[in-house]
Amino acid sequence: MITLSNAQFTATINPLGAELTTLTRRSNGREYIWSDTTGKFWGRHAPILFPAIGRSNDDHYLVDGQTFPMRQHGFARDFEFDDVQQSSDETVILTLHANAETKALYPFDFALSVTYTLTETGLQVQYHVTNASAHPMPFALGSHPGFALEQPLGHYTVTLTGANTPLTKFGIGPVPFRNGAVEPFAESDGAAIPLSHELLDDGLIIINAPEATSATLAANDGSYRVTINLADFPYLTLWSPEHKNAPFVCVEPFHGLPDVAGAPTDWYQKAGNTTVAPGGTSAFGYDLTLN
Repeated sequence: MITLSNAQFTATINPLGAELTTLTRRSNGREYIWSDTTGKFWGRHAPILFPAIGRSNDDHYLVDGQTFPMRQHGFARDFEFDDVQQSSDETVILTLHANAETKALYPFDFALSVTYTLTETGLQVQYHVTNASAHPMPFALGSHPGFALEQPLGHYTVTLTGANTPLTKFGIGPVPFRNGAVEPFAESDGAAIPLSHELLDDGLIIINAPEATSATLAANDGSYRVTINLADFPYLTLWSPEHKNAPFVCVEPFHGLPDVAGAPTDWYQKAGNTTVAPGGTSAFGYDLTLN
């Protein structure tokens, strides 16, 4: 494990998947990132989703007419990042390079770098995706942080800043695929989303909010507040394990989308994907502001 620290916070990152596993306020010991100590709910913390988001139809996809297998949410979360550079107590850069195993799943020479930097107000996360191949490289990238809750889920609200209202969401069906529609988010109240297990027991909710600048998860009594900068991410997903009354919720910035249910999808044509030119790099990032 890699440890970061400053005067306000400590964080730990697992080189397996470059996954943030803890983010703790030093003054009171408050832990922001979910950890399943019981084995009942979800064994991950804040996985990185690359080069796919969600499940692929038939667990396969197409590139230039060739079919390749793809795991749910891609493979980056299951690989040891092979290059770790810690320049200070506050910052670390982890990089996953293409190898023989990744090329069997994704036929590109890529480098995925993740930089974690502790700040006075929380954590900055930056991603760089570099294409070292001779052909354009399509991909999706998302972050899947789970936030530990100190009160029942119904005591929290997610509010989007800068989003067009009324909010809309992508139709889901069958779970976890999209159905191709964009629908009114009837359960929202303007830019606010009152949370409940009933809301999330039907599966993930993907909000279509390219104009949103941030999303804030807050306790209704003012005792807890986490803000995620969304400037680089057009979609925001909410998820908690269905029918488990889990004491956490995932608030996930997405730059990409799950498949529409049907046949395997050509990634050059897939809605939400980014395509980076040969020799090019795409950059994304967000800040977690912890109050």
